[in-house]
Amino acid sequence: MLGKTFFLERAISRSLDWLGRYPALGCAGHDPESLSSGRQIVVAAATPRGVRCVFFSAVESVLDFSAAWAELERAKTWWYFVQRWCFWVVPDAKTLDAINPAGDHIEHLIVPTCAPSDLADAAFLPWLDAIEKRARQCGTLAVQSHDVETV
Repeated sequence: MLGKTFFLERAISRSLDWLGRYPALGCAGHDPESLSSGRQIVVAAATPRGVRCVFFSAVESVLDFSAAWAELERAKTWWYFVQRWCFWVVPDAKTLDAINPAGDHIEHLIVPTCAPSDLADAAFLPWLDAIEKRARQCGTLAVQSHDVETV
């Protein structure tokens, strides 16, 4: 299980309802004045065992992906690429450090408000709602990659 194949085998394509619920996140990859300054957004939360990521792709799909840290280590070339290609939204610095253990610079925003207590939808979706609310408020005020904000 390496790279894109690993991702595509694991990713769950979410329904169009998710795009309707999160239009600002879904369109961010096309808008230079968005939260991500025109980059695709990945919303990620970590546990000691692994990570859950929701990818809002530039082709207007929402892909939900989960993996254990050991699995990501085996797919590290792909994982390294995704870290640098996308704009990351995480609940805290601990998650950012877990995603990016080398400490390389990746563009990110920390949104602790409503941060998920676990990775189940019941906890994760209210957090996505808070991030969507923040993304809708962005307008021309794109967040700089080094900023840490609260919603």
